[in-house]
Amino acid sequence: MNGRRRTRLKEARDKLSKVREEIESIREEEDEVRENMPENLQYSERYEQSEDCSRAMDNAVSSIDDAISYIEEAI
Repeated sequence: MNGRRRTRLKEARDKLSKVREEIESIREEEDEVRENMPENLQYSERYEQSEDCSRAMDNAVSSIDDAISYIEEAI
């Protein structure tokens, strides 16, 4: 791989890292909101939707981690 493509891969990796951080931040906010729900709303449909969203964001972060790892192998 030449230096130009390697540089482009590093830039892509850095962008993915920033996206990962943003998703993590949003997930943490969602978790905090869910944890602070009043008792009468806990385990409601809204609560379960929030859990589903957090789980999906965890999966997205995991997939991004995998992608970053593959990119680093290529570099």
